[in-house]
Amino acid sequence: MLRTPFAEKFGVPRQSGIIPSAVGTIEFLPEFSGADFVRGIEAFSHLWLVTGFHKNPPWDGAATVRPPRLGGNERVGVFASRSPLRPNGLGLSVVTLLAVEPGRLKVGGVDCVDGTPIFDLKPYLPWCEAIPDARSDWSQAAPIKRPEDQISFPPTLARTVPDDVVALMKQVLALDLRPAYQASESERVYGMALAGWNVRWKQTARGVEVIEIHRLEVKGARE
Repeated sequence: MLRTPFAEKFGVPRQSGIIPSAVGTIEFLPEFSGADFVRGIEAFSHLWLVTGFHKNPPWDGAATVRPPRLGGNERVGVFASRSPLRPNGLGLSVVTLLAVEPGRLKVGGVDCVDGTPIFDLKPYLPWCEAIPDARSDWSQAAPIKRPEDQISFPPTLARTVPDDVVALMKQVLALDLRPAYQASESERVYGMALAGWNVRWKQTARGVEVIEIHRLEVKGARE
């Protein structure tokens, strides 16, 4: 299982590696937690994760999807996209290996909801898996990120949150998280649960303005 800062699907990066501060922990089941299962894994800087989209509803049989990169209007075949809405419900992520610990691995650049099941992991091999002349006509580059000066994060709010969480929030908000069909709505307030905090923001003429942050309640905690 993968533990991540993302408690819900909204706010999760659409691809792995986009948010370096998004650190997760792979927790092995007891039968796979022995040190021999990961012996030598520290020789690799990155790993492939085969994951499951456990928050998705069952596939509805649709053969096409509307990728955000095409504005959310144009349709392509489900197997011509990396949409999570697919028949097999499987995901594939490349993450940075940060640390090897007993029964778990720390990884960076995650793009998964907290609690995502991991079916397998494999070392990433740059000599055969990084293809410099590969093409992807309608998804040719990483998403555009806003400069930090376009993210208005009032100091009074920032002081209530740990510095590493503030850094993570800024990296996430640098991306345009809005669904394509809401991109023209300037007054809409958005919110997401991130690293144990709820952050709310709105789009402005200059970028993004954070308007509220509060600590999320732990489920099962006593009043």
